[in-house]
Amino acid sequence: MQFQVPQFADVEDKIVGPLSLKQFLYIGSAVGLSLLLFFIVKLWLWIILSIFIISGAAALSMVKINGQPLIKIAFSALQFYWRPQTYVWQSETRKKQTGASPSQKTAEGFSLENIVSGMALKKSWQNLQTGSKVVASGGRWFEQRNQERYEIVKKITGERQAARRIDYR
Repeated sequence: MQFQVPQFADVEDKIVGPLSLKQFLYIGSAVGLSLLLFFIVKLWLWIILSIFIISGAAALSMVKINGQPLIKIAFSALQFYWRPQTYVWQSETRKKQTGASPSQKTAEGFSLENIVSGMALKKSWQNLQTGSKVVASGGRWFEQRNQERYEIVKKITGERQAARRIDYR
């Protein structure tokens, strides 16, 4: 037995002509506010205010950007600017490459213990400068791995944003 599955479940029902209930309420409330202002303010001010109010309500009810209604985008923008942003700085140390290869450097007398302790000192100095990690007392702290990692993400619009990378392995 076959059943028909609705294809467009996100389409709102048209209640008043070509308008959905939300669109009708936006435009109806703007017209009602404009009518109220007609009795309160002078004619020239009423015309200017009515143009802005009705065009704003029409934009909120009709305009969609990337499939999202304008009211949702406006609330998201307000929420973005209202909440504090967290920016995390992590220094990127880039070593200048010298003419000698790594195999020649280890052949000059560097031991594995010196290399590991040098890396641990460099990491602890970086943690001390940035204050991003508290050294645990006891145990081998140089074997602990930093689980939080941030990367720069480029959105479709070209905007760059820092985002935390989570490894689910």
